[in-house]
Amino acid sequence: MEKGIKLKKVINRLSGADAKSMLFFSLMNEQAKDSIIEFLLQQGEGQHASNIQTVHIVFGHSPGGSLKAILRQKTYEKTEQIIVIPGNFSVGPLKDLHTWAGIETRFRWFQERYLMDSDEIAITEHEMKEAVEKIKKIPEQQNIIIWTCQNAHEQIGLRLVLALLANKTNDIYVLDTFELFHELRTRPKLAEENYPRSTGEVVAKDLLYFYEQYHRRPLKTALRQALCKEGLNMLMDDYHCLRTWEYHKLGHHNNENIDDDFIITCVERLHKEQGDDHYQNAAKVIGEVVGYFIQYREPEWIEYRLRQLIQQGLFSYQGELKGMLHYQVKLSD
Repeated sequence: MEKGIKLKKVINRLSGADAKSMLFFSLMNEQAKDSIIEFLLQQGEGQHASNIQTVHIVFGHSPGGSLKAILRQKTYEKTEQIIVIPGNFSVGPLKDLHTWAGIETRFRWFQERYLMDSDEIAITEHEMKEAVEKIKKIPEQQNIIIWTCQNAHEQIGLRLVLALLANKTNDIYVLDTFELFHELRTRPKLAEENYPRSTGEVVAKDLLYFYEQYHRRPLKTALRQALCKEGLNMLMDDYHCLRTWEYHKLGHHNNENIDDDFIITCVERLHKEQGDDHYQNAAKVIGEVVGYFIQYREPEWIEYRLRQLIQQGLFSYQGELKGMLHYQVKLSD
């Protein structure tokens, strides 16, 4: 009931243009409803922005949702704000991503490759534009916490956000969930050496534990400037489309096929384990690749590369290439 009252007040204050925009996105996709409601409620809470002391910036809906859920259980809800940046920065163009035109170019690139509904892509594009604008408008007096991990996606995100904040004087803190897990957990050796690969793999209670146990020290000026410079260079890079993270260094690649060998290796292993070379469900293959790959990629990218390998004749398939649940693959003879 209280939520409905808040929504009504916010909607009454919307301009005609804003109302039309919200209606458009809600009609495009039923899944947009929850995002719109959350956005409206955040707008309604804007009058209490002076109470916000800390802004958390998180890369991806999974860690963003976990962090929101766990902070909601504490008094943090009144003093903390969470900005979620969607997508995976290890893949796709980054040029001019601080502008709406650059964001639109990035999502056109995905639309040409991924088997995703155009509505779904449009919603994610809208979320990224919204996140970028929120970051640019963070007040100077608020502390900023950037959550990252040891993968190309979140390390790039860290650098891009620092580029967006280049002219800000806010104190900035970086929470690396990989480093914090192995530093703060009492028995980290029970986990795999490369766990967690991403912040999204960390359970909500551990995120809260890391946040509360972390001895905060602002990012040192020299390191902040160096990472910011890397981010600014990425915003000018129109050559590379794929990125890797190895030995604490980012790799930049212009060939889309650098993951193909690992996909082939995974299918070879499946054939060997099962003692035959029968067709494998594409979804199973993609799950194997995402699960075993040391690089943190999204399933949509692996599915795109799988279709490219089919076109090259390296895989044969049966079914319909309209989604990973609709076809099976095997290595060609």
